Amino acid sequence: MTGSPHFDVSTDEAGVVWITMDVEGKSVNVMTQAVTADFCAIIDEIAAHPPTGLVFRSGKARGFIFGADVNEFADFKTRREVEAHIRPVLRCFQQIEHMPCPTVVLIDGICVGGGLELAMAFSRIIGIDSPGCQVGFPEINLGLLPGYGGSARAYSRLGLEGALQLVLQGKSLKARDAHALGVMDHLVGDASELASAAQDVMAGKIERKPARTADEPAAVIAEARAAVAKRALPETMPAPFAILDHYSGESLDQTILQERETPLFSELMMTPASAGLRRTFQLNDAVKKGARGEGAVSHIHVIGAGVMGGDIAAVAAMSGFDVTLQDLSEEAITGAMARARTLYERRLKDPAKVDAVLARLSADPKGDGLATADLMIEAVAENLDIKRRVFADAEVRMKPDAIMATNTSAIPLEEIGTALAAPDRLIGMHFFNPVPVLPLVEVVYTDASRTEFVDRAMVVCGALKKLPIRCKSSPGFLVNRALLPYMFHAIEAMLDGADPDKLDQALVRFGMPMGPIELCDQVGLDVCHDAGVVIGMPKRTENKLKAMVQA
Repeated sequence: MTGSPHFDVSTDEAGVVWITMDVEGKSVNVMTQAVTADFCAIIDEIAAHPPTGLVFRSGKARGFIFGADVNEFADFKTRREVEAHIRPVLRCFQQIEHMPCPTVVLIDGICVGGGLELAMAFSRIIGIDSPGCQVGFPEINLGLLPGYGGSARAYSRLGLEGALQLVLQGKSLKARDAHALGVMDHLVGDASELASAAQDVMAGKIERKPARTADEPAAVIAEARAAVAKRALPETMPAPFAILDHYSGESLDQTILQERETPLFSELMMTPASAGLRRTFQLNDAVKKGARGEGAVSHIHVIGAGVMGGDIAAVAAMSGFDVTLQDLSEEAITGAMARARTLYERRLKDPAKVDAVLARLSADPKGDGLATADLMIEAVAENLDIKRRVFADAEVRMKPDAIMATNTSAIPLEEIGTALAAPDRLIGMHFFNPVPVLPLVEVVYTDASRTEFVDRAMVVCGALKKLPIRCKSSPGFLVNRALLPYMFHAIEAMLDGADPDKLDQALVRFGMPMGPIELCDQVGLDVCHDAGVVIGMPKRTENKLKAMVQA
């Protein structure tokens, strides 16, 4: 058998071949070109002398297969190069599919992208009934569709509606949902039962779930097309429209879809939309890597129980932190706790889990939690004098090694820090509203801020499942410094006679999720005005916003 540092291949007494994937030098399994080539060579040898059964599993402690290495996509300069890479992998998966013996894949973690395409080539897919066991096709988030036969096998295994759900949505399904949809054929309670389940497959005891058929395929496509048209434009986001065309037509089957998939994948790979989305993925991945590690924070104290502060506290408790929530108004704290319960009931569903998370979130109107907090996050009114008083009071009550953070959206930290005896403790952690939904957090530092504190705040954000970006303290920080001038220019154009609706429509056509004038309304004209005063704006725009706020 061909040797590979990434795979262990063994044959048991019954003649069943077991392949264990454990990519060398990686904490998780990733299908790089080298790894995939090794796998194809192994399958070539197995197919030449078919065993009595074939089992595939992961040898990693975390995850199953995290798909292809997106960084390698940049190696492909032409459609021909893309297709030349795909063909041997397609042949390999077809060899598995046509193996004259039972084949089974045992999924015990995250299995997405190319990993799920590989799994679908096996006759049976077994998973663990656990939230950590998930499957999905995220390719649409990169402006692509599955490229190793996944779109065709999804149709064959799940039917039209199931395939569209998996390929178009780009989201991962937990094992129980995947089983209900038909992606998985059988679930076991934990990893210790997987080997036994594989033996049941060999004995013919586990059947493949039958594919569903759509009564009116044309109606299914039409409904999906209408939904896609509400959130994307073919000029800026061609993939979902191409996928719908891919699944359109009479007498579809796996062979037809496979013939369509490869040229379509290579075509989408060469689009500017895919290149941009892949670059965004890589940048986000780099940011996430910077938010991993040990943060030495277990107790977070939040001051301000308004919408922002209350939601920050709720998300922190849901992420495993002990949280105390302080506000002068006990009514505000009560409202924040009620919102937190609603969030937990919607996200967690299990009453026992809801109660467990609520137990980590404590009302603290007097701020007693400051004494033991590892991190304090201030989220009071956007008023410099109020913030200074809050920080001056909190500093003398906190441990000397505790981090003090402000959620300010625009006030320079240096101005808040004048209230502190040790301004090196101060950083910014600017969350975006709504906190439970939006991932971005600006982690703001000054020349005085301790690097250790900034690093720890980044790790906290990672634990909150947020996307933290480091930025230096300056008016508007990063997001508002870029976003507000865009909005102000739109107001200037409107003042010059441009129709605001047409301005918004033009920017949406360009690819923005919302037009700048509508965005001003959503953010709040008063917020736009106050932030503009801080970072600067044209005088006409300032006067217009001021007049509209006062009207």
